[in-house]
Amino acid sequence: MSEQPDSSSAKKRRIIHWDPEHGRAAGKKHWTLLRILAWSAGGFVGLLLVAGLAIRGIRLVVGPQFLSDRPAAAAAEESPGTAFVSESKAQLARETAAKALGELRRLPQDHPSQLQQLILIEKAYLGGEALLASREFARAFAQFDALNREIDDFSQNVKLKAETQKAYDEVLLRMKEIEPARSLAPKEFETAFNDAGMGRQFFNDGRFAIAKKQYDSAFAALGRAEQALKAYVNGQLRLGQEAVAAGRREAAIAAYSAALKKEPGNEVATLGLKRAEVADRVFALLRQAAGFEEKAEYARARETFGKAFEIDAFSAVAQQGKARAERLEKEAEFNGALTAAQAARAQRDWPKAIASYERALKVYPQKDEVKKALAETRETAHRDAVKQSLAKAVDYEGKYEWELARTAYNATLQLEPGHAEAKEGYVRAGRMIRMLMQYNRLVEVAEQKAAKAEFQAAIRSFNEAMAIKPAYLPLTGPVELLRGQLLAQSQPVAVTFRSDGESWVSISNFRMLGKIKSEVVKILPGNYEIVSRRKGYQDVLLLLQVRQGTTPPVVNVACTLRASS
Repeated sequence: MSEQPDSSSAKKRRIIHWDPEHGRAAGKKHWTLLRILAWSAGGFVGLLLVAGLAIRGIRLVVGPQFLSDRPAAAAAEESPGTAFVSESKAQLARETAAKALGELRRLPQDHPSQLQQLILIEKAYLGGEALLASREFARAFAQFDALNREIDDFSQNVKLKAETQKAYDEVLLRMKEIEPARSLAPKEFETAFNDAGMGRQFFNDGRFAIAKKQYDSAFAALGRAEQALKAYVNGQLRLGQEAVAAGRREAAIAAYSAALKKEPGNEVATLGLKRAEVADRVFALLRQAAGFEEKAEYARARETFGKAFEIDAFSAVAQQGKARAERLEKEAEFNGALTAAQAARAQRDWPKAIASYERALKVYPQKDEVKKALAETRETAHRDAVKQSLAKAVDYEGKYEWELARTAYNATLQLEPGHAEAKEGYVRAGRMIRMLMQYNRLVEVAEQKAAKAEFQAAIRSFNEAMAIKPAYLPLTGPVELLRGQLLAQSQPVAVTFRSDGESWVSISNFRMLGKIKSEVVKILPGNYEIVSRRKGYQDVLLLLQVRQGTTPPVVNVACTLRASS
């Protein structure tokens, strides 16, 4: 907004003639019209220069807002727009004051000075409304603006009064709470009492800030008294703790009782008094447990510390001792298991080494080095077990103990399913077992057939058995006898057959002889059926046994009996 001259000031401007030479002797120069015009122009220019320098200097000091907005706003008050802005500002200030005053009315004003001040605020508010009604907006705005500041101050004063009242109540309550400290800090109590009395007097006079300071001073004195009380109680608690630790039951009871007398609700003293009752018993157990610990009898130390802890569950010495004994017991067990594992590993006693490592891990499951050693031991034990099982199988196979060899090869495969040599050995042993079973079965069949005089079938079974018999397997005595018997019965025997020339003669399952009178036939040893048939006659059936080493028989066979009609 550009700067405009003040119209009101223009109306009041006066021309002052300044003539220092007026009244002097004649002969001086007279003012002419040209001279007056020249001096007027020069004076006006000089005045402008002086005013410009003055305004610049003031703006450097006050700020750039000097003669910028306010004069323009003042000059514009006469215009309708300026009047609207002023009315708006006045209305806004009134609303702010009305809202603040409504909140202020809800605050307690039970003090005479505050009640009187509230009455003045109400009168000022009514005055502002009167100015607003008469459309004196600038004065109304100034009235409400000042009223808002006064309301803020009054609100702070009400709050300060409430805080001061609360501080007084707290001082009285605090004095009652730490009454046991009166005998320990009488001077501080007296100071607090005096400060509280003076603060109450200032409060009644409406001087709340000064009253608050007096209450703060009383609080400080009570705080010093409280510190003295705390120091005394803490000292007694410390004496009680020292007595409990030393097992001095009576001294501990006296110290904790003194602390409770000054501070009846002290939890530490209440608990300490209970501990003091058993201090001597706990102390004796702790000494006994310490002796066991020195002898490295950690299990007994743990048990004794545990008994002390059961009696006094708040004994840090018992709790720590029990934990320490447990830790040392575990460490001893762990170190023992580890030493046993290492010794067994050196002797390649893998089961014992593995069991010892596992026992060590039960004590400390998170020991990575033990886990690693256990894994290595298991791997080495596995390799050794595979190697030993395979060697056993090979040894059995070398002795032709095929059943044992197959069992050993199978055990090797159970340890390492993909072991190629064990697979081959298992198959080989199984094949030899099946071959021996077939061999024994064929020999048995040959024996059975030989016993039935079925020598040719027996010879065939025997020859099959000999064809699959392992070369290393010797013939047993019974097999040798069977072999000789079958060899003897392997040559044919000449047998003479005689008939009547009318009957048909045949050897069952061997040969048809036909109508013969006499014929010699070479027959391998065995049992045969001789059948003779003739029409109209009964059949004749004879059993013939052919053997080597006996006189060849003569077989007479003919149908002589007629068949019945």
